Amino acid sequence: MDRQTLLATIIGVCVLNGLFSPYLAIAVPITVTLVPELFPRTGPWILFFSSIFLSTATLLFSGVPAALYERLVDKDPTGRTSMYIWLGIAMLLTLPALGTVSRL
Repeated sequence: MDRQTLLATIIGVCVLNGLFSPYLAIAVPITVTLVPELFPRTGPWILFFSSIFLSTATLLFSGVPAALYERLVDKDPTGRTSMYIWLGIAMLLTLPALGTVSRL
């Protein structure tokens, strides 16, 4: 796979985690304080921003080991190994969400 396809797959996995994560209950109180005043603080908006919050957190936290690998080991900026590491860690973080999806 090329780097653009890998990035799209990583983003898709992170969105899946944001939608179905069992940690959504933890993200909701955090999101209530972070929702801008422009949007109403109703249930659908809070769930929407909580999902975005979890998706972004998954994307960022799974990218840290890949960035460390690319910085310390692989000096080639066009290499795909760090992208595969990023995808693997994102999939590991998404495993609890897959359990939620299987119960639906």
